[in-house]
Amino acid sequence: MTAQTNCESPLRIVSLGGIGQMGKNMTVLEQRGEILIVDCGLMFPDDETPGVDVIIPDMTYVLQNAERVAGIVLTHGHEDHIGALPYLLERMPAVVWGTPLTLGFLENRLSEFSPLEGTELVPIPDGGRIRVGTFDIDIVHVNHSVRDGVGLGIHTDQGLVVHTGDFKFDQTPLDGRGPDFHGLAEFGNQEPIALIVDCTSVERPGFAGSERKVGEALHRILSEATGRVIVTSFASHIARIEQVFQQSAATGRRVGVSGRSMARNIETARALGLIDIPPGSEMPIDVASHSDPSQVTILATGSQGEPFSALTRMSVGDHKWVPISDGDTVVISASMIPGNESGILRTVDNLFRRGADVIYGPEQGVHVSGHGNREEIRLMLSLTKPKYVIPTHGDYRHLVLGKRLAVEMGVPPENVLLMGPGLVYEFADREATLASPVPAGNLNVDGLGVGDVGEVVIGDRQFLAESGIVLPVLALDAQTKEIVGGPDIYSRGFVYMTESADIIEDLKVEMLSTYDALAEDGPVDPEELYDKLRSAIGRRINQITGRRPMIVPVILPVGEMPPDGDEDETAEDGVGELA
Repeated sequence: MTAQTNCESPLRIVSLGGIGQMGKNMTVLEQRGEILIVDCGLMFPDDETPGVDVIIPDMTYVLQNAERVAGIVLTHGHEDHIGALPYLLERMPAVVWGTPLTLGFLENRLSEFSPLEGTELVPIPDGGRIRVGTFDIDIVHVNHSVRDGVGLGIHTDQGLVVHTGDFKFDQTPLDGRGPDFHGLAEFGNQEPIALIVDCTSVERPGFAGSERKVGEALHRILSEATGRVIVTSFASHIARIEQVFQQSAATGRRVGVSGRSMARNIETARALGLIDIPPGSEMPIDVASHSDPSQVTILATGSQGEPFSALTRMSVGDHKWVPISDGDTVVISASMIPGNESGILRTVDNLFRRGADVIYGPEQGVHVSGHGNREEIRLMLSLTKPKYVIPTHGDYRHLVLGKRLAVEMGVPPENVLLMGPGLVYEFADREATLASPVPAGNLNVDGLGVGDVGEVVIGDRQFLAESGIVLPVLALDAQTKEIVGGPDIYSRGFVYMTESADIIEDLKVEMLSTYDALAEDGPVDPEELYDKLRSAIGRRINQITGRRPMIVPVILPVGEMPPDGDEDETAEDGVGELA
């Protein structure tokens, strides 16, 4: 695409996710007719989205303007920043830029999808500059709970836009690579037009802890435990995984890995030279199951209580190699992602029931956040000195608290932009104004379906989960509309049928009364009968039980001939007669 040369062209910043809710981070920048996308992540479902696998951003705006997309730049390899990208790349090809580990994780994800021809993955250095269309982008190293994370200095016609990515200022990281203070300060010298800043941990005072502190806690636990130690963490947290191996080796233990994503990520990091595993510290999981428990560490997936993860299967006695028993110590080395609390605590309860000692929670020292606390956000503002601040990566309260912090730092209140999905700010002459919004929101992924499970379906699922369903069934002669079968009542999640015979019989009587009332005026209209049954049965159930289940009457026409008198080949088998 040939770039225009109008240096006075406006800049548009569009949020498609990651603002006002945790996850599905996706930001769009536009200038001179070109689009730059920063991150494309997913969000995990909670109790309010039953049956949904994952939630991704509504990417309608990007797909409608696919020919204008210059490229996609990824800040790091967490699912909430790369997880939705495979769904996008199946619908449009794109050039994707990322650091080696980020692209390695993405390639693992893409192996389960079919990205369109023309998709290209381009590695970027953890430092230096790249050019994507009309955008020059400086890359700076930031610390996070996954290695190879970067912040971006995006040069636009309206000035520099700094995107922090997910960050914290860990000055004693395991790999020795501290935050790029010099690069961030250099951004500040360029008078950035805007700072898009991670405010996930703005509620927490002070600074986030260093990863080295977790190593000290793991060493203590592994030294003191007399039996097996099972450690679970995020499968992408390579530094944490490395510490489990190193501290296990230091305490005379070998490590068995359980969980496909964990094993795959370890191999990806090993191939890139980004993990240091002591020689001889690994062993197959089946060997670990028969070894001296005092010499065994199990590294497992399942830190978020995922139903089919290794740790969850262990907690219910369904793991092939690791049955939990007295003497086992389980370490949950991760924080609870909002929405996952019930699943995690259920797993913890089940582990305690099986006799394990479970170590979890921030006071145990087995986890530190990858997001900077309030003082780190304050330091980021001091280093970059932006004109406008856009708090991101958090629920609405995090955005508001991020605004208050920026105002405390001297940013005018009107220069802190609280965005939301689909909101657009346009910058011209270094001034920001709110522009017309674009399509945005959530798309639910359920099985192979993307976006076909909307609010109505989710509402129905919630209603069914809370109240159950009742199906009153009548079979009517297709010609005379007289009853030839039933009435019958079927239900799920309402009452236990065999113990509620009196209620069922009462409802059958109500069905017949409703039919008879309609039949007094001639042949019954099935559609009218459906509506009347729905109202009458619902009303009667509420009178008897005080409940309001979903009522779905089923009216079966019997004996109806196919159109034009053609014989139905299945009729003689007794199945072609029922519509």
